[in-house]
Amino acid sequence: MMGDNGRLRITKNLVTLERGAEELLLANSFYLQPLYFRKGRDYVRRFLDALAGLNTREEMLAALSGGSGLLDLLITHRILVPEADKDGHDGSELASFKGPRTNQSGMSIYLLLSQSCNFGCIYCLNGTKTYKTGENLKMSEEVAFRGVEKSLASLAAGGRLEVAFFGGEPLLNWDLAKRVIEHCESELKPRYSDKEVTYHITSNLSFLPKDLIEWAKKYNISFLCDIDGPEDIHNRCRPYKGGAGSYSDVSGNVRKLIDAGLDVSLRATVTSINQHRMTEVAAHHRSIGGRGSAFVPVNPVNSDEDILNDNLLPDPRVLIDGLVEVYRSKIYSSENLFPFSIYSTKIVPGAKTVMGCGAPYGNTPVVDVNGDAYPCIYLVGIKKFFMGNVLRDDYPDTGLLDRMMDLLHVDNIEECKSCSWRYICGGGCPVGRLTVLDNPTVTPGVKDYCTRISCDYTRKILELLFWELAEEASQSAGEAASRESSVAKDAVRMIRC
Repeated sequence: MMGDNGRLRITKNLVTLERGAEELLLANSFYLQPLYFRKGRDYVRRFLDALAGLNTREEMLAALSGGSGLLDLLITHRILVPEADKDGHDGSELASFKGPRTNQSGMSIYLLLSQSCNFGCIYCLNGTKTYKTGENLKMSEEVAFRGVEKSLASLAAGGRLEVAFFGGEPLLNWDLAKRVIEHCESELKPRYSDKEVTYHITSNLSFLPKDLIEWAKKYNISFLCDIDGPEDIHNRCRPYKGGAGSYSDVSGNVRKLIDAGLDVSLRATVTSINQHRMTEVAAHHRSIGGRGSAFVPVNPVNSDEDILNDNLLPDPRVLIDGLVEVYRSKIYSSENLFPFSIYSTKIVPGAKTVMGCGAPYGNTPVVDVNGDAYPCIYLVGIKKFFMGNVLRDDYPDTGLLDRMMDLLHVDNIEECKSCSWRYICGGGCPVGRLTVLDNPTVTPGVKDYCTRISCDYTRKILELLFWELAEEASQSAGEAASRESSVAKDAVRMIRC
């Protein structure tokens, strides 16, 4: 791994975490292979400091007698890298994805079956102008079929397509959802027999079509439903249009689906209203029977690009503390607790995350009732993110996706360039960067909120996951074979993370 001259240096992408009096975790975010020390933190830190003025492995060994085991660990885990190693982005990640978005391994296509809704949520993403919410718009069969077919065609052999019925409220157009499923089962699955198709519904579940449970059990449909907390919170945040409370209907229908053996995950949009009660919300989700629990900071802009009132935004400090409390409560394991469930996939050995989400890759297209497509559910209706119409040959506009890649790559984001975490977090959720920061009506408070949600919030999630995986690896390692120094003996390669 060393260059021709054998000269070494400490990686410029060094992530360092400390806990208690002795524990230390080190990782090179560009070549992720974390190294955990159960003991000897101060010694390791002094050891690294001493290496700063040295060059080759031989020079280091001569100056630091008895430290060959630790030195080799640091080299193996890329804490020490060859002097000539770029140890950072060289453009290859972007080049490999630019151009036609084909041969993808996975995709979720969101079909806006209806752009109307029977709720009047206080933070609704659907702008009245872009969604035309008063016109009762519903998707046609042609649009839905074409969108699914184009997505399937872009997948590689063995790829997986999730067809997500979305809205508005998708169950207002339940008949179309059934026709899409029938089309997939009878026409598309035989044609694309080497690819997998699954079905999902994101719904407020305020009502259940009489045959929904039958269809969901037959075709293994999963569900996601928003319940922002116990009845007092939920009714305040997610009332019916006109103001009546929806909690009783929603919670009752969730229980019906769960009692039928169906997979229902629950989500809470975190606002100033429920930020102090997040653990209570998670416990409530568990009491209802939700398979998983998700906490999503409220998006401060809707599809009309109207900025949400500052007073509705959660305080990032309170939000982060609340999420930590939920995580430590173990009401849900991390694999069933969003966003931990997503970020855990970013810290496996060898992983490198250069963007905060899959939208620039074309992995999460959203199709509206007219067939117009956008890269993400948070970008629907915003003209500059229009990526073509599924009924025409201009879809997908890979030029738009390429521009998003250029904009969102962590080495192209000014505030991320010098951060050692950037190849693990990918810059966090980019919605604020895409839709808020250049909005002429945005306030300083909203800007700060978006920045901290992208950075502080994301980093705290990753820190907790790193320590969780360090503990798992340590337990798995048990009493490892002895090494040359007592410090190296207490190092655990986080091979399970």
